[in-house]
Amino acid sequence: MAGGRIPEGVDIRLPSAARVYDWLLGGSHNFDADRAVGEKVMAVLPSGRQVAASNRAFLRRAVRYMITQGITQFLGLGSGIPTVGNVHEVAQHADPGRRVVYVDYDEVAVAHSRLILEGNPNATVVAADLCRPHAALTSPDVQTTTKSTSPWDNAGPGRPRSRC
Repeated sequence: MAGGRIPEGVDIRLPSAARVYDWLLGGSHNFDADRAVGEKVMAVLPSGRQVAASNRAFLRRAVRYMITQGITQFLGLGSGIPTVGNVHEVAQHADPGRRVVYVDYDEVAVAHSRLILEGNPNATVVAADLCRPHAALTSPDVQTTTKSTSPWDNAGPGRPRSRC
């Protein structure tokens, strides 16, 4: 992984869906095992990188639009690793005071997210399962990072987990 640290307890010999997606986006938060899976994805879906880039471009447009509508807080559900132009980068580019909470149940994604967001007082990650939305929305990190009086929106990638 270029320019980054490995989160404690993460086995980089095992691929992670979040890191494969990062690789497809051209990010640097991935390892050999992730790149090997990414190559297999590309063998079956040669447009895999373009699909990932299109998805991320839509996310950026959606965040910019929400900003024009007065949204000041963002909740990224099923967020994966917040790299390569993700919600906090777009929202806080417009205003560093915008607040972003990422939520994911994948321990690897959460561990990487914590390292990436370290030192950003207006962005955090919550380890929670969206099959239990009340627990995710009432977690102390969500309550601490967001303001109940400010408008917020779900800036998640729209990947519902069918296991719920």
